[in-house]
Amino acid sequence: MKPEKEVTAMPFVEGEVYRCPDPACGCEVTVTKGAPRTCQGQENPTCCCGKTMTKVA
Repeated sequence: MKPEKEVTAMPFVEGEVYRCPDPACGCEVTVTKGAPRTCQGQENPTCCCGKTMTKVA
């Protein structure tokens, strides 16, 4: 099992896409309204299967 990537602190930006790293799941989330720049969030979203989603480049 691969270790999960380190997450950097930054707010969600409108249009960003996050995807579950599990190919058997494949869930995807698109940010439709961004967080304010003052947001101090430090975690990527968590998929319904429990894995940390990764930002799609």
